[in-house]
Amino acid sequence: MKNLRIDAIVFILIISVLGILNFFNFDKPEISVLENRALRSKPEFSMKELLQGVYLKSYEDYYSDTFIFRDSLVKANRDLRHAMEFLGPDVTLITAYDDIQKPEEAYEQAQSDMAGDLDGKGVGNSALSEAGNVPNDGLSDGGGNSTANGNGNSGISTPGGLGGEEIANGGMNGMTGETGSSVAGKVNSDASAERTASETGAAEEEIEKDFGDGQDVGYWLVVDGKAVQLFKFNKESFEYYSQILNKYSQKMGSGVKIYSMIPPTASEFVQLKRYKGITDSQNDALGFLKSKLDKSITSVNVYDTLNEHKDEYIYFRTDHHWTALGAYYAYASFMEAKQEQPVPLVQYEKLDLGNYLGSSYTKTLNKSLEKNPDNFIAYKPFTNYEYIMHYGKDEEEADVIDMKYADQISNKYLTFISSGGGTWSVIKTDVHNGKRIMVIKDSFGNALVPFLLPHYEEIYVVDARFYSIKATGKTIVEFAHDKGIDELLFVIYMEDVNWHKFMSGVDSLLGSEEQAETVKTD
Repeated sequence: MKNLRIDAIVFILIISVLGILNFFNFDKPEISVLENRALRSKPEFSMKELLQGVYLKSYEDYYSDTFIFRDSLVKANRDLRHAMEFLGPDVTLITAYDDIQKPEEAYEQAQSDMAGDLDGKGVGNSALSEAGNVPNDGLSDGGGNSTANGNGNSGISTPGGLGGEEIANGGMNGMTGETGSSVAGKVNSDASAERTASETGAAEEEIEKDFGDGQDVGYWLVVDGKAVQLFKFNKESFEYYSQILNKYSQKMGSGVKIYSMIPPTASEFVQLKRYKGITDSQNDALGFLKSKLDKSITSVNVYDTLNEHKDEYIYFRTDHHWTALGAYYAYASFMEAKQEQPVPLVQYEKLDLGNYLGSSYTKTLNKSLEKNPDNFIAYKPFTNYEYIMHYGKDEEEADVIDMKYADQISNKYLTFISSGGGTWSVIKTDVHNGKRIMVIKDSFGNALVPFLLPHYEEIYVVDARFYSIKATGKTIVEFAHDKGIDELLFVIYMEDVNWHKFMSGVDSLLGSEEQAETVKTD
C-alpha cells in the first residue's frame, strides 16, 4: 500500500511539473516537424462558442497540439509500442477522419497565412491543407488531407496503436465513429499479405468491409513497408461526379473539349490475396461512371495503363500519390485519348531527390514505413516556360520542378508545380501553337502537369479548394472563356471523386445564378 501511495505521488508530481512547465511555455510551436503539419492556434474567446461547447473543444485541441515536448512524447510512444509488438512482418489497418475547407474559406485562410510566416513557401501552409492535404497533400486529399479536429495525425496509428483492436477471424468491427479518433488493428499473422492460404496453412478468409458511417472516413492498410489507401465505392458520390462534369460540359459549351481522368489508389494494383475483401473494385466503379458521363466528355483510361505497369515504381510506398513515373504513364494515356504522341520519357532529365517519407507516413508515423523510405524522382522539363502563381491579387513566379522543396524529406511532393496551390496559376511556354488547356485538379494533378508543357502554349492550373470567385471576379466558366481555353482536363483521384465534400467544392466553382449576377455587376 505504501509503495502504491509513493507511485501515485510520483505520478501526480510528474504531471504537475509538466503542467506548470507547459503553462509557462509562452513560445508555443506552430509546426510539428514530426507530423509535418501546422498546429492548432489558440482560439479567440467567444461567449457564443463557449455556450455551444465549441470554444472548450478548440482550446482542448490547441492545448493538446502545443503541449510541451509533444513531438518527443509522440515518437517515444510510437517506438515503445513498436518494440512491444511480435517480430515479423506486420499488417496495420488505419482509419482517420478527414475534413475539407470550402473554396472561399481556403482562399481567405490562404490570404491570412500569406501575410504571416506560413505563406506557402515552407511547411504548414494552411492553404494546402487538402482534403487530406497537409502541405504534401496529406491524406484526403485529398489530398486530402487533415482530420476533422485539425490534427493531421489522428492518433498514433501504429500496430496495436491507440484505441486499436486486433483483427483476427473477423471484420473491422468496433471502429469508432468519434471525430478525430484512430483505430489501428494488427492482423495476427506472421505471414505477409502476399501469402496464400496454402502457404500459411490456414483457410483463406475475407475481411468484411465494415467501414462504419460517414463519407469522411479514410482507411489505409500498411503491409510490408507499404501503405495503400483502401476504397469503399459510394454510388451516390460517383453519380454526383458525373452530374457535375455534365454541368461543366453544358456551361462551357462546345468550344471547350472536356476530359475526365480519375487516378486509382495504389491498393488496386497491390496483391492483397488474403485481404481482398477489405476493398472494393475501383475498376468496377470506373465502369459504373462511364455510362453516366455525357458523350461529349472523354474518359481517359489511366486504369489499364497503370495496370500494365503495376510492377514498376508507379506509386509511393509512404505516400498516397503516384510517383512521377506513374504520372508519366497517365500523361501518355491522356495523349492517347487525344490521338497524339507522348514525348518519350528518355528526353527528360532525371532528378534523384533522395529519400522521401510522404503523407502516409506523416499521417500514421508507422515504423515500418519509416524504415522503408521512398526514393523521390522528378523529371525536369526541357520546354522553356514562365510559371506564375496567383494568390488573390498577388502573384509570384515559381518553378514547375521547384527544388526549394528537394531537401525536405516529408515535403518533396511540393516539388511538383511548387505545391500546386494558389487561387490559380498559369504556365506559358515557347510552344506557340495557340493551344490552351485548363487543369482542374487535386494534388494528383501536380505530378502530371509538367509533362503537358511540350503540347500547349498556355496551361492554366486550378485547384478546386483554392479557386475563388470572390478573388477573380469570375466563375470558372467565365474565367475559362476569358482565357480562351480550348480543353479542360479534370484530374481528381478516386477518393476525392468518392468524397462528396471535395466534389461540392468543384461544383461551387460554377457559381450560383446569384453569384454570377453579382460578379457581372461588380
